[in-house]
Amino acid sequence: MIRVLLFVAFLAASVSFAAPASAIEQSRKIELPKTISDSLPWFAVREFSENMVPFTRSHLEKLTKKSDRTALVYFATWCIPCRVGVKRLVENLDELNKNKVSVVLVNIGERDEGAIKKWLQKLNASVFTVVVDPFKRLTEGFGLVKENEEISLPRTIVLDSAMKPLFMLSEEGQDWPQVLWTK
Repeated sequence: MIRVLLFVAFLAASVSFAAPASAIEQSRKIELPKTISDSLPWFAVREFSENMVPFTRSHLEKLTKKSDRTALVYFATWCIPCRVGVKRLVENLDELNKNKVSVVLVNIGERDEGAIKKWLQKLNASVFTVVVDPFKRLTEGFGLVKENEEISLPRTIVLDSAMKPLFMLSEEGQDWPQVLWTK
């Protein structure tokens, strides 16, 4: 019994010294898929607004020309790291604007518009352009996943003002969202 108690105490002490998974130092950059390493393919999704207007490659091109960088931030309402990352984007809105970074939140695979709207309102994230991609045009079409695969979240693709992909992030570290504008 004493061995068991000592083992449990050792485990508890070990866990307290470990860094939490969400507190990584640097956001993790991963290789861009070959399908988007030079440019983005044509796509069409819907902007999440009252009118649910189309959002295409040409709409994104207009947006990127107004900014030094544009971040396509993939999210789902069930994704806890996504919620934390979007909350930090909202908290840093002034810095994003000052550094000329546009944000497009990309909801993937969800069709419950009420749940998406509630999630956005709760986080005050309606200040960003939000698009819905229930048919995976911005995941499968960009080569982030193969057909019928699920994307690991969070994911962010950062574009320059000419809409060329610069890098992709798989995890948001303590440098999030500053990594979006850091050269």
